[in-house]
Amino acid sequence: MSEFLMLTQDDCHECERLKQMLARPLKGRYDAVIEVVHRTDHPETFTEQVERYHLRKTPVLIHPASGDVLTDTASLGAVGAFLKSRASAALG
Repeated sequence: MSEFLMLTQDDCHECERLKQMLARPLKGRYDAVIEVVHRTDHPETFTEQVERYHLRKTPVLIHPASGDVLTDTASLGAVGAFLKSRASAALG
């Protein structure tokens, strides 16, 4: 399992915004440690995570090792801080 899971689905403007944030301002730095769990492509895993963390919206970033969840993915500062503080030492 990856260090982070990103739950996403079709017709989700916030999901697209987060993907762009990860690609542009964060320059793909965390791509190697984020597993994208799309509702349609991985329905069992998606449902399992939604139930485990009692989620009601997408996108969501999850750090399974700590059980931490970030639902406020609209803020670049919040996303960057969440990923940086929980990413492996190899990413800095």
